[in-house]
Amino acid sequence: MQTKKWLMQYGVAVALAALFAAILGQIPLFRETMVGKFRASNLVQFIGYGAALITLLLGARQIAADRSDAWKGLGPFREIVVPASTLVVLPLAYQVLLLVLGPLLGKVGKPVYNWMFVIGIIASSCWVIVTWVQKCAPQFADTGNERSERKPAA
Repeated sequence: MQTKKWLMQYGVAVALAALFAAILGQIPLFRETMVGKFRASNLVQFIGYGAALITLLLGARQIAADRSDAWKGLGPFREIVVPASTLVVLPLAYQVLLLVLGPLLGKVGKPVYNWMFVIGIIASSCWVIVTWVQKCAPQFADTGNERSERKPAA
């Protein structure tokens, strides 16, 4: 039951943070207020979207750590929740960080920034694959064997 509770709590928090970032980022006061190269709208969007992404990762960790029997079908896949959520969050984080770092990056900084995320996304993809092979697939195979052993022979 805890997993459903956490899904609701973290899901609503992520949705609200993203919604408020989108709405506040479009208000003329925030779009017109600038300090140097920075717009207040970019800052408020960075804070809102960043909070949504961090909340998403925290929720994934909480769900992966829940070992209750509420969602028995999710059991073999619990180990892959954090790597998969990281793989989803990294490309989104690229755009979110660009909101505040964009004005600071020059000709040299932008390619370095891009390559950091390329390497991070590739590493995260590898993490998902390794986690599946080492932890999830064996558990998934074991649950399939248990089901076939329980069926009576006809």
